[in-house]
Amino acid sequence: MNLIIAGANTLGEYLVNNYSQFRLRHKLIGFVDDDPKLQGKEFAGLPVLGNIETVMDYKKVALAVAVRTPHEKIELIRRLIYHPSLDFPNLFSSGAWVSRDCIFGKGNVILDGSLINFGTMIGSFNAIDQNCSIGHESVIGSYCNLEDSVTIGGYSFLEDQSKIGKEAVVAQGVRIGREAEIDPGVEVTEDLLPESRVKKDD
Repeated sequence: MNLIIAGANTLGEYLVNNYSQFRLRHKLIGFVDDDPKLQGKEFAGLPVLGNIETVMDYKKVALAVAVRTPHEKIELIRRLIYHPSLDFPNLFSSGAWVSRDCIFGKGNVILDGSLINFGTMIGSFNAIDQNCSIGHESVIGSYCNLEDSVTIGGYSFLEDQSKIGKEAVVAQGVRIGREAEIDPGVEVTEDLLPESRVKKDD
C-alpha cells in the first residue's frame, strides 16, 4: 500500500529521512499540504502531490499525519472522513521502547528515544517527540502533542488536545484537562482544568 505524509514541514521531513526506523511495508510516495507555494514542487526529495483533499483521489492509501497543532489535525481528519478505505498506521520508531501491553488507537507518531511503560493507553493522532518518557498505566487521549524530552509520571491522564512543551514534567497521578497547554520546562504537580495555560513563570 502507498503512504502519503500530510504536512510538508519539519516533522514530515524527519519521517522521510528516518523512514526505515518505522519498519513499515508501505511505499512512501509524497506529501500533501495546503500551502499553495509547496504544491507541485518537491519537499525532502518527494513530490508535494496537492492539498489535503488530494488524498481522496487515491482509492487505497495510508496517511501519516505530520501536523502538530491539535485543531489542525482534527480539521484534517474531518476533511477526509468520507474516504472509503483510508488507513492511518501507527508509526513507532525502532529506537523507541514500547511495552507490549500498551494499547494504541491509530495515526500516532512515536519518535526515537521515547519510552512508554506498561499498562499505558494512548488514543489516536498523537505526536510523541524524541526522548519522551511515559510512566506506567498512564492514559493519553487523542490529538495530543508532546515535544522533545517530556516526562509524564505514572497513573497520569492527558485529556484530548493537550500540548506539552519541551522538557516539561507532569508528576505522577496528575490529570491534564482537555486543550491544556504547558510551556517548555514547566513542572506540573497538580491537576489542570480544561483549557489551562501554564507558563514558565507561573
